[in-house]
Amino acid sequence: MSDNKNVRRLISIVEEFRKLDPEMQAQTILLFLLVVARPGITMKELAQNTELSSASISRNIAALGETHRGGQPGHNLLRAYEDPLDRRTKRVELTAKGRAVCSSLITVLTGAVAAA
Repeated sequence: MSDNKNVRRLISIVEEFRKLDPEMQAQTILLFLLVVARPGITMKELAQNTELSSASISRNIAALGETHRGGQPGHNLLRAYEDPLDRRTKRVELTAKGRAVCSSLITVLTGAVAAA
């Protein structure tokens, strides 16, 4: 019974991401969650943690940022910025919208709101 409840919560989390983008890929979700876990993580650390190419990291972070490839609007969940101590290093953090999505995911995960 408890396993079924947990599975419903996991499904609800996936549905939260699908509300943002029905075609959002697992690697994009993973990168968002890594930034949630480590605000200020570098692009290089994201690549090391996921074994994705730097091009994939950049593309996915752009999709989660303000502006996606080709000037398309992004999801505005993350913000990439230059490290003030090393301008060659890019760091990533949540935006206000990203924090709101994170809060919503935690609510679903903890079961504070009944899963559909």
